[in-house]
Amino acid sequence: MSIVIVMAVINNLLTKYGALSEYGSEIPIAVVGIVIKVNQLVIAATVGIASGAQPIIGFNYGAGNIKRVKQTFRCVVIVAEILAVIAFAAYQLVPVQIISIFGKESGLYNQFAELCFRIFLLATIFNGFQTVAALFMQSIGRAVKSAVISLSRQIIFLLPAEFILSSILGILGVLWAGPVADTLAFILAVAIVSRELKKLEKEV
Repeated sequence: MSIVIVMAVINNLLTKYGALSEYGSEIPIAVVGIVIKVNQLVIAATVGIASGAQPIIGFNYGAGNIKRVKQTFRCVVIVAEILAVIAFAAYQLVPVQIISIFGKESGLYNQFAELCFRIFLLATIFNGFQTVAALFMQSIGRAVKSAVISLSRQIIFLLPAEFILSSILGILGVLWAGPVADTLAFILAVAIVSRELKKLEKEV
């Protein structure tokens, strides 16, 4: 549901501010849709990795083996971040090659595709931790905090950032809202997880 809401808002802003730019409204909508879907594949892989660790974390948490819980969490974060770094490198180094998989274009289309990958996904390196953190909270029975972390990037931070930055920077503001939301969501996730890990130590 959050993705549907976010896409609806972003498409409306792209239509509005794209029409005022050299790219028009059609190019930004097409490119951003592809970019988000590409990044969703990476996030889906991260979710798969974290979901695989959930039974291990949940079992050891229930058994009171907090050391194993922390070890598993640390291992999953490392794997997720390696995946995020690889994705980040691809987005920054070969954005045109990635977008060309979905159809070869030229000129303004490729130019905007480069901007979109390099700006909108600039802080995607933080996505690995945030995704794992949400599922980790779920594994230890912190459903509300898990939901807050999950929704922080898409709803809590991204939507306000989209409206604020687009009103200031136009079409580029729509793109810069991505890294702003990713960074704020990462900071929130780190704060919540750090606090919970300290609480787990006291439960031993």
